[in-house]
Amino acid sequence: IDFELVKTEGGNSNENARMTDSSAESLRMACFLLGLEESKVSEAMLTKLLTIGGKTIHKPQDVAQASDKRDAFAKLVYSSLFLWMVNKINATLSEDSGPVVPPSPGAEQFSPPPRVHKPSVPTGFIGVLDIYGFENFENNGFEQLLINYANEKLQRHFNRHLFEVEQNLYSSEGVDWTYITFNDNRPCLELIEGGGGNVGILSTLDDCGGMGSASERDVNFLAQINQKFGGKGVSHMNGKKGKKKKAPGSPGKEPERHPNFITPKFGNDRQFVVVHYAGEVRYTVTGFVEKNVETLSNELKDLGSTSSKMFALGVFAASSSPATSSDTTSTPGSARRSTIRGVSVASQFRLSLQMLVMDLECTQPHYVRCIKPNTTKSPNSFDSGEVLRQLRYAGMMETIRIRREGYALREEHESFYRRFHLLLSSTEANQGEGITHLVKVLSQRLQLTDAEWQIG
Repeated sequence: IDFELVKTEGGNSNENARMTDSSAESLRMACFLLGLEESKVSEAMLTKLLTIGGKTIHKPQDVAQASDKRDAFAKLVYSSLFLWMVNKINATLSEDSGPVVPPSPGAEQFSPPPRVHKPSVPTGFIGVLDIYGFENFENNGFEQLLINYANEKLQRHFNRHLFEVEQNLYSSEGVDWTYITFNDNRPCLELIEGGGGNVGILSTLDDCGGMGSASERDVNFLAQINQKFGGKGVSHMNGKKGKKKKAPGSPGKEPERHPNFITPKFGNDRQFVVVHYAGEVRYTVTGFVEKNVETLSNELKDLGSTSSKMFALGVFAASSSPATSSDTTSTPGSARRSTIRGVSVASQFRLSLQMLVMDLECTQPHYVRCIKPNTTKSPNSFDSGEVLRQLRYAGMMETIRIRREGYALREEHESFYRRFHLLLSSTEANQGEGITHLVKVLSQRLQLTDAEWQIG
């Protein structure tokens, strides 16, 4: 389905879009398969419904906006089908989902015979989460910020889980663990998502979708985060060269710089730096505001409920969730703005990530780290720099640090005594017995302090 500019009677073109004549057959086939009306689908793509002051306005879309809506609707169909398939698989695997099948004549000829499904008490679930890795390219944009934000969130869960596992193990063994520190990346998360009564980068981005061109809105967004997190107060020139004048009503003290936010010396008109757990990442704000706008309008979402096919109704119903229509972390006035711009991409991503972390908090996680030896998929090739980068981005350095601060080498009493008691002389053996005496004698020989070993 393609779009073109509407031509007036004089042969000129305006900014409004229309569907090309060659796209009519594709639209008809798509609507036939989905059980939708062609006129409603076309109207949802070519116009935007705005509710202002209780009045509804149909705003025509240009070619770029209509194309974005077409792509958004295609993604909705794909995601709905994916969720529907996941639900069907879960229902198939569930013990209490199958119908009760009474034994029928001749059933004994089947091997194995049909089993009667009986309702059972839910016992939990096993989930597999395949996460994308930390990203740091030469040019990092809006997508990289969201991906790295998700990695920050999951890394904090990993750090807390690892720290708690170590803590519980040492406590059960009676080993002192109070000196082991936990590297909390909460400041970086608060910088991105907000918290503690302060707005974050994503909330600031949501507030920058006003008037002006895309480039102007990106520059405005960068200026706002520099002012909030970069320690740069608003100032105006008073006509004298080199002298600054405070903005009316501005506080006397400039805001302090956030420890995880850096304004680069070069390219500061288009870039900012966030200090993540895996290192510094330089982001370019070009396209940030435009990409944050949700192109899937309410009219497109509501189309699924008007389908004349039962299968399509079930598919679209799989993606309808009340959680996606609200944001518990939104600021005052966001309800009014949502009727005009809709819920932003960043807000939806943040809410989805919060729900994922809530599920993870209720589980007992196990981690599998996959390391690629090289980027060319070549055999017998080991790129040490690439492997080190993956280990750092996967948070393995923090894991190693926690283990090194504690006691990384752990051996059972019986095994240790059997291996090393032969090192004792007859005199040393007669002076004491047991694992405690053995360890003290060996540590004296090796000139080790009591802080370098403990007996659980």
